[in-house]
Amino acid sequence: MDNNGDNNGPPDASRSRGASLNTFLGALTASVIIFAVQVSIFFLLRNKLARIFKPKTYLAPERERTDPPPRNPVALIKRLWSFSDREVLRKCGLDAYFFLRYLRTLLIIFVPIAVIVIPILVPLNYMSGLGQGVVDNDGDGVADDIPTGLDTLGWTNIADENLNRYWAHLILAIGVIVWVCTVFFFEMRVYIKVRQDYLTSAEHRLRASATTILINNVPLKWLSENALRGLFDVFPGGIRNVWLNRDLSKLLEKIEIRDSIHKQLESAETELIKMAKRKQVKQREKEEKKARRSNHDKAPTKEEQEQRRKREDAEARKLAESGQGTCAGAHDEAPRDVSQVVEEVKEEERHKRLSRQVTPEDEVPQNGAFGFGGILGGGISKVGQGIGRFGQGVESGVATTNGFTRIASAGVDSQRATTPLGRHSADNRRVQALRANETRLGTSGGPEDDAAQHRVHSRQDSVLSQNSWQVNNGRYETAGNGNTVRKMSDFKVEYDNEQRKWYQFWRPPAGGYLSPIPQASEEEEYPFAYKPTKKSFGQKLLIYIGLGSDDLPVLEYGKASHSGTDYEEERDKDAVWRQYLKPKHRPTHRLPRWGFPNWLAWLTFGKKVDTIYWCRTELARLNLEIRMDQAHPERYPLMNSAFIQFNEQVSAHMACQSLMHHLPKQMTPRINEVSPRDVIWSNMSMKWWDEWARTAGVTALIVTMIIFWSIPVGATAVLGNIDGLASISFLSWLENEGPARKIATGIAGILPPALLAILLVLVPIILDLLAGFKGAKTGAQKTEFVQKFFFAFLFVQVFLVVTITSFFTASLPVFLERLQGLTNVEEVLGLLANNLPASSNYFFSYMLLQGMSVSSGALLQIGTLIVWYIIARIIDSTARNKWQRNTQLNTVRWGHMFPIYTNFGCIALIYSVIAPLISIFAIITFSLLWIAQKYCLVYVVRAGVDTGGLLYQRGINQLFTGLYVMELCLIGLFLIQVKADASGGTARAVIMLVCLLLTILYQILLNRNFSPLANYLPITIEDEAAIRDRVFEEEQRRRFGLADDTEAEGDEEKPPNMSLDGHSYHGREDDEIELRGLPKKTKRSAFNPMKDVANLAMRGGRGLRDLTINRVEDTAPVKNAAAFRKAQRQKDLEAQRAIGEALYGGIADEIEDLMPDERNALIIDAFKHHALRARQPTVWIPHDDIGVSEDEIRLTREYTDNVHISNEGTALDSKVRVVYGLNPPDFSEVDLIDL
Repeated sequence: MDNNGDNNGPPDASRSRGASLNTFLGALTASVIIFAVQVSIFFLLRNKLARIFKPKTYLAPERERTDPPPRNPVALIKRLWSFSDREVLRKCGLDAYFFLRYLRTLLIIFVPIAVIVIPILVPLNYMSGLGQGVVDNDGDGVADDIPTGLDTLGWTNIADENLNRYWAHLILAIGVIVWVCTVFFFEMRVYIKVRQDYLTSAEHRLRASATTILINNVPLKWLSENALRGLFDVFPGGIRNVWLNRDLSKLLEKIEIRDSIHKQLESAETELIKMAKRKQVKQREKEEKKARRSNHDKAPTKEEQEQRRKREDAEARKLAESGQGTCAGAHDEAPRDVSQVVEEVKEEERHKRLSRQVTPEDEVPQNGAFGFGGILGGGISKVGQGIGRFGQGVESGVATTNGFTRIASAGVDSQRATTPLGRHSADNRRVQALRANETRLGTSGGPEDDAAQHRVHSRQDSVLSQNSWQVNNGRYETAGNGNTVRKMSDFKVEYDNEQRKWYQFWRPPAGGYLSPIPQASEEEEYPFAYKPTKKSFGQKLLIYIGLGSDDLPVLEYGKASHSGTDYEEERDKDAVWRQYLKPKHRPTHRLPRWGFPNWLAWLTFGKKVDTIYWCRTELARLNLEIRMDQAHPERYPLMNSAFIQFNEQVSAHMACQSLMHHLPKQMTPRINEVSPRDVIWSNMSMKWWDEWARTAGVTALIVTMIIFWSIPVGATAVLGNIDGLASISFLSWLENEGPARKIATGIAGILPPALLAILLVLVPIILDLLAGFKGAKTGAQKTEFVQKFFFAFLFVQVFLVVTITSFFTASLPVFLERLQGLTNVEEVLGLLANNLPASSNYFFSYMLLQGMSVSSGALLQIGTLIVWYIIARIIDSTARNKWQRNTQLNTVRWGHMFPIYTNFGCIALIYSVIAPLISIFAIITFSLLWIAQKYCLVYVVRAGVDTGGLLYQRGINQLFTGLYVMELCLIGLFLIQVKADASGGTARAVIMLVCLLLTILYQILLNRNFSPLANYLPITIEDEAAIRDRVFEEEQRRRFGLADDTEAEGDEEKPPNMSLDGHSYHGREDDEIELRGLPKKTKRSAFNPMKDVANLAMRGGRGLRDLTINRVEDTAPVKNAAAFRKAQRQKDLEAQRAIGEALYGGIADEIEDLMPDERNALIIDAFKHHALRARQPTVWIPHDDIGVSEDEIRLTREYTDNVHISNEGTALDSKVRVVYGLNPPDFSEVDLIDL
């Protein structure tokens, strides 16, 4: 085997081989020390800092909470091991489950490889090999081409006379490929089964995301509710809701500015109150000191000072928990619970019916039509043709609010409705109207009706869709798209008879059908709606690049304040704060100029203003403008996208798979399983060509990043080679043996991997920004984008660049010279094959360091500790800041995590035959990471954006990269042996080439067969899903106490707080006692989880105040310090549980906890644009005992009604720290529900 190379061939890597065992041991020692220190600190603190190390045991929705982990470390590991997959699925979601399964899959792959490959290949590589010095001294006295150190156990140690041993490597490599592909096949089967089970579960099918699709690039003439209804009604079950999206970017910009000013005002008011209070405390101390001198009294002792401080703290706690205080200003009251939302929607419906002068529901008008009160401000009985008519004797119409429509009530002859009819006959349209009407708020007949809305396409329903032609009233109607624009009486106009010119080759011949026309055109539906004026190409270009403006119709906003002027200092001449502070002490800031952001205002030397005065004025103005803009959404142009919700889940999946438009790139892409919280509204209006252009630009930028990022990454690999560094003149002292070289050798094992990890921190953050710029419509799409490109980035930088660069350490000119010698594929393969084995030592250190440091760091939560105890104390000054810090848990960014472990798996696969010891390090790494990540997912973090497990499929496909590179490298290694063993080397290379081709074919077939099942649901599981829906609905009726006595008899012994899967709801004991004493007919009130949030917060206020004040008064004596610490720890736990109870206790945070009418009320606005749902925030300031906050509220009230300000539920303690005892005044439990 030729290990030498000339200057024109692949570079000689022999200088980098035989990395010393000291280097590896140095990396191992550093990794073990880091791991031991972090894990020790974790076990010391985890039982004391529950908010950091186990917040999901109390500070999470009840369905996601877990029991506290055992205190004993061994018992903790057993608990993690025994924590079932179903529990992970139920409490953490699909992405969390599949992430843990991904780590377990990697263990399943490498454990058999380590057990079989290592005992065979390590002896073959070592015995009678070129080198025998495993324990070496940096290669002292050994030729450069003789392997030393861990290389003696690898591929390069086999002597030329033993080349036949490589047949064993070939056979085992084939075995590895077959084993990995087999695991991938079975994992894909499990993935499909688990995902389908989750998507068809009754709980998931209740969500709006299960039956809603996002459709993009809708042509202008199809961009209306009637048009989309007429197009999509071919799918079973009909359409439930349609939301047209509008370009509300200007309104969103206002809301973002308002939120920023609101936070600024809240912070400034809090700071003013605290400054006044501190000044008052100082004045009080001076007066008391002066009084003591005059009375010749002694100074108070420490005990007296402590008692006084306790009294003041107790008063602050009482004030905070009681909710006493003052509020002022007109406020868009946030709904405290879902029942308020129900009442609001019912009232809105009644108001709309009255404003449109619709006939009562029990009367059936012949040609009734709804007006457009939400847009035009009055009732219109008929607009255009075909809008007010679904069929004879059926009332129908469109109630439009930001593009939302819902089929109105209809009187239907029940006898005729049960007759089998064609899907689009007049009578069948009655049936469709009746089904859709069952979803209308206020007319729901109970849980059975709600279940029918969500059930899948049943056999009885399918009777209505069997025939494509039906006889009705003596004439035929096609089972087409229900078009009401073109009639059979004038069907001749369906043909395009316009004569073509001889040169119009781009047009089809005359006599064909006209292009399809939507059910109602935009002009008919919105005859008086705003239409943007036509713009020239130059104007459009300026708007596109942000230098122009797309003018909207002028709206008179009126006066934001009582006087109609800005707030002036004269209004504060009698303010209470003047008793303690001078005007110069008030918070001030500079206004930015030239479009600079606020945080760079100091660079522009802008005008210096009083923060409170300026923010009060601007907040009043913005609140008024935003409220009026939200009331007139028709001013904003329609975007080319819409959300369509079907009554059946199968319809949503069918719509996504169908070819919807007759022209390319129209009405595509269509996305299913979209969560309302996951929508990126700013990208809804992006055209397909715009998205393509941005994608091309982003891809080019990422390629450029990879190229230029390789320079510093390659430098980290250079630092790991002591011999290469010693060749540099100013580092020549490294050639001398001694303590300095040994220290440098140890550092070389730990420094390069650490620097590499630091260099890669910013990459996923940049990719997140690029994904949004590219045009991702949902957070799930952003996550998938980041996963795809972050893996490519990691694989190139961490593996390819490091592998190649680590062998060119003599000098940069030599590196460039050798790089020019790579002129063909054979030389590139030779480069990888000749250099790959020698880089294995680097990756031994890299995987050890990453596995031990990342796993222990995840347990220790270093970032959270720093934020909680350092950053939070600096920046969290307001009650809202502290409330958010306490109640918001860290979330997982799956797009950042999957690629890291996929890259580990690829590296381990590549070296599984070349350097078999890598399997041991892979097992250690993935085992530690599995334990650490499972603990974090179960006890610490909440899942963020959930893609429904889609990242798992891509992760499996990305692991094929490791197989391909392994096969390519083995082909190159076998080809290198041709000079010494022509027949054997060629045969082995050809066999491995065949394996490569078969692996590619296998992946193609695997994806072709499994990808459709991963994205869409098959019809075969619909009937079973419908049965599960019915069973779930019956259980829900029993749970809510709606079941008949005869139905509930068999469940008499079932505990009332047990869920469907037998798990307890962790109800309070006193609630359970009350429940058992109630008669059966009154159980609904006990089971109904909807309770008043204010009362819940007050019940949990004691715990909240204890935590925020950071001290719990204890009147009971303690025997010793250990008992005192135990008592304090118990109080901390009680305080933490109180926070969770105040935020989540008794709240229906899951959609299955709601009644049918409550679900319908929430779903109505599920996909309403975020800008139209944004509520006016409350300025939440602390209550004080000197009257400053009360006076600030008075001054605000006297100036304007457009700023809502309150000091309820918060106070100042004895150290002038803000404490709170309730949720913010503008908090709503509705925001916790995931639709």
